[in-house]
Amino acid sequence: MPYKVLSIGLGGVGVIANYTLQKFNSDVETTAIIRSNYESVIAKGYTISSIDYGGRSQHGGEEDPKNNVQGYRPHNVVKKLSEATKFGPFDFIVVSTKVIPQKDNNIWDELNKFTELLLPNKGTSVVLLQNGIGHEILWEKLIEKVNLISGVSYISSVNDKGTVTQYGHDYVSFGLFDENGDKKALEKFIELYKSGHNSVSLDNNVAYTRWKKLLYNASFNTACCLADADVGLLFDTEDVINEVVVPLMREVKYVSNLDLSKKNSADLITDKDIDKLLKVTEDTDARNRYQPSMLVDFRQGRPIELEVILGNVIKIFELRSAEGDTAKDKVPYLKLLYHLLKIVQLKLQNAKA
Repeated sequence: MPYKVLSIGLGGVGVIANYTLQKFNSDVETTAIIRSNYESVIAKGYTISSIDYGGRSQHGGEEDPKNNVQGYRPHNVVKKLSEATKFGPFDFIVVSTKVIPQKDNNIWDELNKFTELLLPNKGTSVVLLQNGIGHEILWEKLIEKVNLISGVSYISSVNDKGTVTQYGHDYVSFGLFDENGDKKALEKFIELYKSGHNSVSLDNNVAYTRWKKLLYNASFNTACCLADADVGLLFDTEDVINEVVVPLMREVKYVSNLDLSKKNSADLITDKDIDKLLKVTEDTDARNRYQPSMLVDFRQGRPIELEVILGNVIKIFELRSAEGDTAKDKVPYLKLLYHLLKIVQLKLQNAKA
């Protein structure tokens, strides 16, 4: 029997994840829920220009269109979760959607309605291949039915109307939100995801890994969105990196270490982590004029992942600082950016209404 994988959220990250699982495992059957690009995918599939799988050179990421992956399709393509039931139940459900809680139609609520998608006795693992911190709390109602796996990806990949461009090598780590979760399922998913072209690791400290990714998302991702500018333009603009991006990163470091210390983490965020991230971002995202996910959503008129990227950071700061840190003004850049982006979010929501 094949391992059945349901993919929800076929953006830049989700398409590469689904392609990887399908292309390199003959015993995997993929089903994908595709909404906005459904007709196009049915007609001609995805075009993938990838530094890992063809279409972009390994050195510098220059375009090499003759080697693009052409016509990639998941095994099964549906528009709705209800339509996926005929292909289930699933061993793994990979969720790569943006984390934007709303009044209804949240994926965690929808999955709770269609329990026929799930194997009994927590036999289904839900892989949250998403940005942010604290979003696992949204899955509380399903926690007795599924095994929750965290996925943190460094990839720089964008889906533009069915053409996926992967600028950066796929570095991804997977770990358990609950240390008492299904370790065998986690190990199996890691085995399936390894392609020989990507870099896949076991994450033994999910909180630390997610905080480390927030160094980028709470700084570059948010600043690019507010300024309506790609990463390269931030580096091109005098003093923006040192006067805006680095202070944001240092505030994230401060809050993360408050939180990680409370959790008795053996790992903490350091200035070396900040320096390394700045160097990698300048060498890859800046050179490729990369548009982070929040900027892409803004430019396409979609709501942004504001709460899991910034709002929850501030909530955690207020929670942890209330337990002994009397200084209340240690995250002014994060708070300013959060409130300005709340205005952007409201404009996006009003325009969509």
